Amino acid sequence: MRKKDILELKKRLKKDHCTFTKMCGCYVNGEKNIILKFRESFLNLDEDEYFKYLEIAKKVLSGTIGNNILELNFPTDADLKNEKQLSLMALKNSRLKDDNLLDEFYQNIIDNYDYTGNFLIIVFHDAYDIITKTTDNLKLDESEEVYEYILCAICPVSLSEPGLRYFEEENKIKARIRDWVVDAPTNGFVFPAFIDRSTDVNSIMYYTKNAKDTHPELMEDALGCTSRQTATIQKETFQSIIKESFSTD
Repeated sequence: MRKKDILELKKRLKKDHCTFTKMCGCYVNGEKNIILKFRESFLNLDEDEYFKYLEIAKKVLSGTIGNNILELNFPTDADLKNEKQLSLMALKNSRLKDDNLLDEFYQNIIDNYDYTGNFLIIVFHDAYDIITKTTDNLKLDESEEVYEYILCAICPVSLSEPGLRYFEEENKIKARIRDWVVDAPTNGFVFPAFIDRSTDVNSIMYYTKNAKDTHPELMEDALGCTSRQTATIQKETFQSIIKESFSTD
C-alpha cells in the first residue's frame, strides 16, 4: 500500500470530482439497538450535508500508513471460503441497493464493535474510472479499469456540553438544548483496497484514529482479516520488552 494511492482517492473527494453514488447509514444507541437507518443519493444532498459527509469520508483516508492506515489481508486458504470477504463483495456489487445485505452488514459491525456509547455507521459506494498514466507520467491514456469500492466510517455520537446561548427571537441569553453530535470517525475501512492504482479484493485499507486503540475485534471478527499492530503499538511493545529485560538483569 502506497501513500500516493491513498492521496489519489482522497483528492477525488471534492465537490467537482466526487462520484459517490449512494450513501447509507445506521444509528446505534448505547444498548446496541438500531435507532435509525437511511439511504441517500449522495449528489442530491443539501450542500451543507454534502460537505460534512465528504469530510467524514476524507478522514478514513487520512493519517500515516502503518499507524492510522493499515493494510489488512484475508487469510489465504484455498480450501476455505472467507464468508466476511464474500459478504463485502456482495455488498459492494449491490451498490448499496439491497436492504438485506445492508442489514447483515450493520449487524455484523454492531455485534463485533467493542464500544460503549452511541455511534453512527456510514457506508459510501463509489466507482472510479482509473485513468492510465503513460511511462513519462505526464500524458494520460484512456482508462482500462473501473475501481468500484465501498468506504465505511464509524463515528461516535456524543451529547454536546451544557452551556448558554443567545436566542435572537427572544433577545435573551438562556440555557441551550443539548444535542447529539456526530464526531469524526474513530474507525473505518475501504474495500477492496486500492493497491498500485488497481483493485485488490484480498486486502482492506483499515483506518484507526487512535494508533493505540485499533479495535482488533473489528479487523478479525467483523471484517474477517488478520489483525495488525500499528507502528506505535509495536514500538511500545519493543520498549516494554527491553525494559523488562534490563530490569531482570
